[in-house]
Amino acid sequence: MDPGHDDALAMLVALATLEVQGVSVVAGNQTVDKTMRNARRILTAANRPDIPLREGASRPLFRSLVTAGSVHGTSGLDGYEFPVLDVSESAQPAVAWLREQMQGSLQAVTWIATGPLTNVASFILGHPDLVKNIGLLAIMGGALRGGNITPCAEFNFYVDPDAANIVLTSGIPIRLVGLDVTHKALLSQDGIQRFRRLPGMVGEMLYGLFTFFAAHEPDANAQGVPIHDVLAVAAAEHPEFFTWLMVPVTVERCDGQCRGQVQQRSEGPLVAVATDIDTAKFFDWMWTALERYYR
Repeated sequence: MDPGHDDALAMLVALATLEVQGVSVVAGNQTVDKTMRNARRILTAANRPDIPLREGASRPLFRSLVTAGSVHGTSGLDGYEFPVLDVSESAQPAVAWLREQMQGSLQAVTWIATGPLTNVASFILGHPDLVKNIGLLAIMGGALRGGNITPCAEFNFYVDPDAANIVLTSGIPIRLVGLDVTHKALLSQDGIQRFRRLPGMVGEMLYGLFTFFAAHEPDANAQGVPIHDVLAVAAAEHPEFFTWLMVPVTVERCDGQCRGQVQQRSEGPLVAVATDIDTAKFFDWMWTALERYYR
């Protein structure tokens, strides 16, 4: 992940609903030093300093980094004044830590990816013998139609289209949730106010963060603001919330207007691509998780 406002909410929901084994960060919404700091801030707010946190790629596989400071602010999590934290962490790189986790796991691992897919692609390229240990990869990224950073591409796939293409053609079981669906799950102003009812730091933090995000996310409208990355967590745990299309896809790797565009193909590994969502069930699940865990 690359926290990021929606990543922060996704992490809090994941901690409330899943057995989280660790967090790896990547450069995307902001530089990797900032996404690392932001991930530690969220784990601290959630009172989960026990969760391993590892730093991943500082740039895309083959390209210069593009960030989203205009959306997420200079820090990557503008809108709330966080306490100063010591973010010192193990020098072990994310991919090396992931290799150890995959080797030592007796069960298939579920991996939720909510930023550019550089860490995932690096793992696939570096440890092809361990790819079989990934039982499910739930991804927020891409779009079958349209985009947000360009008319053709979603931000995560635009930042590192080479990594996205490697991952989507790898044969790993994938559930892909893109803008086609995330733009249907909008957090309303009433929802932002509802965050304030969560006790302690979490409630005020989310209220501040999403007040800022709603004012800076270009795809926000009168109905609300997309909370893109939370849908990847939902896809991992509750695929029944979604309608899925099984289709081979690739990602355009040119340097032009179509960079990062998802393209359907006639051959190749099938990917489960979300095309619709039951927003009532999704939000009921999200609020229930937050209000039970953070109380």
